[in-house]
Amino acid sequence: MNSSFVKRVFWPAAAAMVLLLAVTSVGVAQTAPAGQAGGAKIDLNTASQAALESLPGIDADTAKQIIANRPFKSVADLSKAGVPADTIERITPLVKVGLPGRVAATTGKGANKAASGVGKGAGAAATGVEKGVGAAATGVEKGASATGSAAGKISHKVTGAPRQPPQAGMVWANTATKIYYKEGDSLYGNTKSGKWLTEEEAVKRGYRETKRDAAR
Repeated sequence: MNSSFVKRVFWPAAAAMVLLLAVTSVGVAQTAPAGQAGGAKIDLNTASQAALESLPGIDADTAKQIIANRPFKSVADLSKAGVPADTIERITPLVKVGLPGRVAATTGKGANKAASGVGKGAGAAATGVEKGVGAAATGVEKGASATGSAAGKISHKVTGAPRQPPQAGMVWANTATKIYYKEGDSLYGNTKSGKWLTEEEAVKRGYRETKRDAAR
């Protein structure tokens, strides 16, 4: 191939090919959606209205609906913003769901767990308070009974007076004879050894009612 042919045919053809490729690249760059530029995808949770409108099938009204329904957890959630299924399918390769959507999903789960924990904690606290009140009431009752019994013993030792029951209706059980006495009997609270019991307790423990009371 002589040099004159190269100059007249090859180089003009090569220059025309380079120019054609450059024009084609510019046209593709101008018509391609913003999500394809440089391989970057449009974030549904942070993109501007203009960026969303650059997507195929997304007009101004649809872009506004997308913004109003943020955050999204997935591209499929666009259906909640009224985006048709075929449009979602077309733009799926061009978009992504950024951090706000994932944070919202995680926050929602965390809030549910926290609420459940608070509910369980409140229930446990209420149960604890109820048990505490019941134990306190039992303790007060036993304390009052013990105080009354102690007072009766002191009075009996000092004055010789019959011991007094910690609460009305109790019987005096003589632990030496296994006989119990009711109020009004001269031995009621007035034997050397004994203790206060309800009549039901005395019977269960094998004590017998004094015949003197039974005969009255």
